[in-house]
Amino acid sequence: MNTNPIYTITTLRGTIHDGIRTVGFAHDLEDAIEWVEENAMDINECDYYWYVCIEKVNPGIYNFEMEEVWFKWHRTKGYQRLTDKPEQFKRICAFGIG
Repeated sequence: MNTNPIYTITTLRGTIHDGIRTVGFAHDLEDAIEWVEENAMDINECDYYWYVCIEKVNPGIYNFEMEEVWFKWHRTKGYQRLTDKPEQFKRICAFGIG
């Protein structure tokens, strides 16, 4: 069995009810971060998705060892890395795989 994790890349609007979309995944965290910081393929979708969450997902069922990297959109600087998970998403996990 392959035991390597993947890193899902999920775009979110202002709250969980406004809009959420997993746009892809990477096998390497640095690749995922680079794609977000570059706004690759316009994952921001013309100022629609304000946040991005990159989640480490290990193989298996009910993956509880989540590692997350968060970004917030800035109109002139693009996606900027956050030090903390946004308050409105703090009680939610597994954005990328449901």
